[in-house]
Amino acid sequence: MDVDAPCTLLGGLSPATFMERHWQKRPLLVRQAVPGACPPIARDDLFALAQREGVESRLVALREGHWSVRHGPFARRALPPLRRSGWTLLVQGLDLHVQAVHDLLACFRFVPAARLDDLMISYASDGGGVGPHFDSYDVFLLQVSGRRRWRIGRTRDLELRDDVPLKILRRFQPEHDWVLEPGDMLYLPPQWAHDGVAVGGDCMTCSAGFRVPWSADVAADLLARLADTEAMPANRVYRDPAQRATATPGAVPHALQAFAVEAMRRCLAQPGVLQRALGESLSEPKAHVVFEAGPALPRGVGVRLDRRTRMMYDPRHVYINGEAFVAAGTDAKVMRQLADALAIDAAAVARLSAGARETLEEWARAGWLHGEPTSAPTPHRRSRP
Repeated sequence: MDVDAPCTLLGGLSPATFMERHWQKRPLLVRQAVPGACPPIARDDLFALAQREGVESRLVALREGHWSVRHGPFARRALPPLRRSGWTLLVQGLDLHVQAVHDLLACFRFVPAARLDDLMISYASDGGGVGPHFDSYDVFLLQVSGRRRWRIGRTRDLELRDDVPLKILRRFQPEHDWVLEPGDMLYLPPQWAHDGVAVGGDCMTCSAGFRVPWSADVAADLLARLADTEAMPANRVYRDPAQRATATPGAVPHALQAFAVEAMRRCLAQPGVLQRALGESLSEPKAHVVFEAGPALPRGVGVRLDRRTRMMYDPRHVYINGEAFVAAGTDAKVMRQLADALAIDAAAVARLSAGARETLEEWARAGWLHGEPTSAPTPHRRSRP
């Protein structure tokens, strides 16, 4: 992707300009960001996915002033009639299940993959929505069917209502009011309040969301990974031959505190250990993701990552689905190309060393990637920017 080239998806802005002017700063409304956009999944197929275990879904309804929320899976008969107003079905993580949705999400890869989370689709009847709220992450809201009215405003008051089962703002003051048609898109930075309501029914909105790591969660996960014996330096046992008899046995000895601090210092002092733990963490698939074993790679083919695979890299390692591999030279260049573009052709595969090709074979047998006999296909045309 040329990040300096004008992009229809971003209203003629280049990705570089968008990130500088709007990312985490101010909203952007783009009319016809995806001209001729249509749903990447049919309505009945969306309802069918909401019936499946392992697919996160919610049903939100507003009837006679009362909000309700239920969590899936849902039998088809459990969904309200299409003609009934005021209900919304939200299906999360569709990029893991539908290739056209995965391709649509890939249009936003001008943001680091470590930050890209998933694509949710909201189907709503007339008047359906989830109430005025704010998110702690960036979001792109692409209208693909029907019409939706969006009211947005800065979040000056974070207080939520305590009488509803949803995180709805108690006081919402919109600053802008727009109706989006199919192909229109709205970008919102974190903590911009928004209220989207379907206008006329059969409304489908794609929501591309981003990961927002919290410092405490990152620290807890990294510490757990650093506890792996492979990451730890030579183990030492605590000794205190100079310890004297104490009249205050409840006090933690200073020497033991110093021992703990030194243990952490020695662990973090190892070259790249923290970076490796972070790469493994960021590339870890979601807990419910399961890969099916795949066939061996035929000779003379390119490869494409499975849509459930998360692959990243840093100057020393390649990370894929929570595992780290050391890569250098041509192998590193080709593996990074695969992580960036999600696919490489047969010529690129041929440049890999024998060891790296064997690694690809292992990933194929694990179902992490698949052989491509021809050049990698482009994303779904009607959903491409």
